[in-house]
Amino acid sequence: MPKSQSEVVSFINMKGGVGKTTLAVNIAYTLSKQFGKRVLLIDVDPQMNTSQYTLNASQVKEIMIDPKRTLCGILSEEFGVPGITSSVQKPPAVSDVIFKINEKFYIIPSHLAMMGLDLDKRIFRLKNYIKENNLKNDYDIIILDLPPTISVYTNIALLASDLYLVPMKTDFLSLFGLPLLENYILRLQKEYDHPLDLLGIVLTMVRPELKIYKDVKSKLLENRVWSDKIFTGELKYRTEIEKSLSPEEKDTFSPFIIELGKEELTSQMINITTEFMQRMRL
Repeated sequence: MPKSQSEVVSFINMKGGVGKTTLAVNIAYTLSKQFGKRVLLIDVDPQMNTSQYTLNASQVKEIMIDPKRTLCGILSEEFGVPGITSSVQKPPAVSDVIFKINEKFYIIPSHLAMMGLDLDKRIFRLKNYIKENNLKNDYDIIILDLPPTISVYTNIALLASDLYLVPMKTDFLSLFGLPLLENYILRLQKEYDHPLDLLGIVLTMVRPELKIYKDVKSKLLENRVWSDKIFTGELKYRTEIEKSLSPEEKDTFSPFIIELGKEELTSQMINITTEFMQRMRL
């Protein structure tokens, strides 16, 4: 029986500082390292946080010198409809834009130069690139890390996705933002006739001892739709995660959660990833 195509999942929250990138990167890494899944992570945020999290110093230097070796090259206006005096240029080859993190984990990085692109007429460029290069056949899953704002980058990512996942900090601003995110995605689905399902809500940077955690979680559980979508696994707030991303630490030690040597964090990350696989039927 031929292998079915993988699915594309966007990690999205309209609020920054909720641990979205941390969760996207570490689910991707844990899927590859712990469970042997072949994973492609795509950084859709021009701020490049995901790219800097995963790539080593040499790889970061490579992409800073040549933006075409990133998502910027895929989305660039250079690869559009030919004019009277110009011919179509092919987008960059997969081998040029995909960087290896380990034997099963790969990334298409982002670049600051993306902010200078006019993308309004190219919102299906990433979707088409994934299809034209058969990337759904080459990986068990494709994860997109989105910017923490509603923008053309967000539209590009969601229109290339089959599902979306919401990493959420347990504060009231995040709670208030959840219905706004739902309404935005509903409008996008309707405008482009694009199906997009909510995979789940993962609580991040959790501090169970605080009253606000209990209050926000109870509000989520009161909502009939959200209560079915909340992951059982949660990622607690720990300074070790932030510390591991400092240049000094990253040059010496692996920044990925299951490599930090902290048993509780490793267990949480494996539990979340296991539940992610179950929901994805991986």
